[in-house]
Amino acid sequence: MHLSRTLSLILAAAPVLAPVAVRAQATPAPATQPAKHSLFDPARHMRVSEVRVGMKGYGVSVFKGTKLERFDVEVLAILKNFNPKSDVVLITCHGANLEHTGSIAGMSGSPIYLQDDQGKYRMIGAFAYGWPLTKDPLAGVQPIEYMLDLNTSPSAAAQGMPSAQPLDEKKMARWTLNDLMALMPSAKPQAPEAQKLSSEVPALKPLTTPLMTAGMPPAVAQAMAPIFAAYNMVPLQAGGASSVPTTQPAKLEPGAALAVPLLTGDVDFTAIGTVTEVLGNRIFGFGHSFNNEGPINLPMGVGEIATVVPNLQTSFKLGTLSQLRGTLTCDQIVGIAGLIGSTPPTIPIDMKVHYADGSGDRAYHFNCVVHPRFTPMLAGAAINSAVSGARELPPYHTLNYDITMEFENGKTVHIENTAVNVGPAGLLNEIALPLLAASENPFQRVFVKKVTGNVTVVGEAREARILSINVPRLKLRPGQTVKAYVTYRPFRGAEDILPITFDLPRDLPEGNYQLVVSDSQRYLQDEMAARPFRFSAEKIGEIFAMVQEVASIKHDALYVRLMRQADGVAVGRTAMARMPSSYRHVLLGSGRSNITPYVSSTVKSIPTDYVMEGAADFQIKVDRDAKVESANKAQASVDEKAEKASHIEEKK
Repeated sequence: MHLSRTLSLILAAAPVLAPVAVRAQATPAPATQPAKHSLFDPARHMRVSEVRVGMKGYGVSVFKGTKLERFDVEVLAILKNFNPKSDVVLITCHGANLEHTGSIAGMSGSPIYLQDDQGKYRMIGAFAYGWPLTKDPLAGVQPIEYMLDLNTSPSAAAQGMPSAQPLDEKKMARWTLNDLMALMPSAKPQAPEAQKLSSEVPALKPLTTPLMTAGMPPAVAQAMAPIFAAYNMVPLQAGGASSVPTTQPAKLEPGAALAVPLLTGDVDFTAIGTVTEVLGNRIFGFGHSFNNEGPINLPMGVGEIATVVPNLQTSFKLGTLSQLRGTLTCDQIVGIAGLIGSTPPTIPIDMKVHYADGSGDRAYHFNCVVHPRFTPMLAGAAINSAVSGARELPPYHTLNYDITMEFENGKTVHIENTAVNVGPAGLLNEIALPLLAASENPFQRVFVKKVTGNVTVVGEAREARILSINVPRLKLRPGQTVKAYVTYRPFRGAEDILPITFDLPRDLPEGNYQLVVSDSQRYLQDEMAARPFRFSAEKIGEIFAMVQEVASIKHDALYVRLMRQADGVAVGRTAMARMPSSYRHVLLGSGRSNITPYVSSTVKSIPTDYVMEGAADFQIKVDRDAKVESANKAQASVDEKAEKASHIEEKK
């Protein structure tokens, strides 16, 4: 039973900007015009208004190790208003084997210099855009005059990344589990590249950011690829820092490899790009956004390149982090920027993996960046890598996991559950849900402080399918016990019967009621329909209560629910069951947005030895005058009545 059955996941694809019309020639402006930004130096930098078609120059990047290499460029056109109120310079490149490789993922940020009328070379901007499958090495250059406007101050990161101050929660709308699920990352496989290319109009796009991975099993990397693709990153197995021979730490200068380590430890994830400009302790790079979210607080450092891999679709660099050097503080459409110096804190993740066959335990440690979107998916990837790190999971298996997440505000989310035959990214949803809820809600941004856990791998599938559910008596008196017999078939096992009981409330009015016996998936669906207020929040504390509500649903259990009358009213998350109709109508007519009607219900959870799959519905009649049989007589007549009574069978 895959965990994706429990939560429906949605991922919105980011739109792609198409190029606008090309103007053949731009009117040059004097190089001495007033600078728009104090960092712009007319003696060092060139504006778009100075660029003319046919201008020549060179670019600088690292293609092997830490050595800076030049390649020749020539201006083909200026793409006016390519991005809102900003232009892009279109160039063709020669040398450094670019005629063979084309634009290379990882070159993003490589500085481009053009020769002006006085014969001086000045920086025009960053190598940033390319077309897939082009026959010639064409590229789009992000002008440096835009990039130098990026905010590199430490306060830029402080405004957006550390925990924000609580907002006025009285003015905030309600936030629901459905809103959270819409933010969840999706591991749904994408269409093959050939199929996508046949249906897409080729467009000049920001170059893909190569994400170097080490320690992540291939199956997990493949499963996580669609999630990283949503952030314009492609995971590539490149090995850790020791895989690239280091002679001397490289200098952080224009053209050097810029590394952004997102996860370190027993698994490494490092994004690779290029430094565009360094002014004092300020650094600028990429020439396009990383995640286009404004203020950020990510570690950055200098990298080393192992090699360039030519590819028909998009060539890419293989590299790794060489040395941490500072903090990225700004991420916008024109590039990223930061400060050389101290690095930001990271989140420790410690996991222990046990094998039920006695083959030994493994301990794993990771350090994850603090980020509202990256942290949930990276933590999920780390834990999935730990589970299958020593060896691939058996084709049929059971995972018993116990994971604790401690947050900055003192809240804790505890997940203790069982999953059967999960995919390579099977635990991603369970891990990402509370982390994303805490950091991406509308009330207050709260980051996780620490993640610890244990996972036990059992080499058999502890899963069972419900074949039928027999309820011999459907007419009962208030307070009586409903008896049912669940026929199920374990995976690779013989059919068996599980007797279950459910006590009717003594104050249950006469009438017809719905009785549901179900697995955890159906139970969650029914809970959200019957008691929607339990899956909504109006303040930050209720976010954690909502998440823990979902985490407490056991997969290896059966749930019996008696649906009562629609007589409940909830104010926020506070339930008031079985209210008099007059009071209920007054509350519902009060005009308050946090008043929710709901259906009262009585629920019993029955632990089992298996992760159950299946459900059945019954209609029972409650009658105070119903005939009460003696225990012996009722037991003796079970088999006879089984053929005549309601025998509900649901086959999956």
